[in-house]
Amino acid sequence: MVLRFNVPPLTRGLLLAVITFTTLNTALGIFALIPNQAWRWPWTFFTSAFVESHLFPVVIALPAIFFGGRYLERAWGGAEYAKFVLFVTVIPNLLSFAVYWSWYLITGSTAPL
Repeated sequence: MVLRFNVPPLTRGLLLAVITFTTLNTALGIFALIPNQAWRWPWTFFTSAFVESHLFPVVIALPAIFFGGRYLERAWGGAEYAKFVLFVTVIPNLLSFAVYWSWYLITGSTAPL
């Protein structure tokens, strides 16, 4: 008997995005939001939410996306869940960028606040 998981398409895509962007960021380093370089790499506002820097957060993120995403996508539908994901990833990244960019302009340092 084959073990099958019924995972909705957007949730499957988010799981794949976390694995892919984390792996690519480890190799290339261009998917995380870095304040003094984000204006050159605008895709980081979308991808940095799916990048984990260590193994432990990946181990936590994957089951959270799997169970939470499966529930929310079925309850809200794919379109509403996609809007939610965009809202909770892009807006905080833009606000974080504004804070860190201001800090960078004031101090010239990329060190965290």
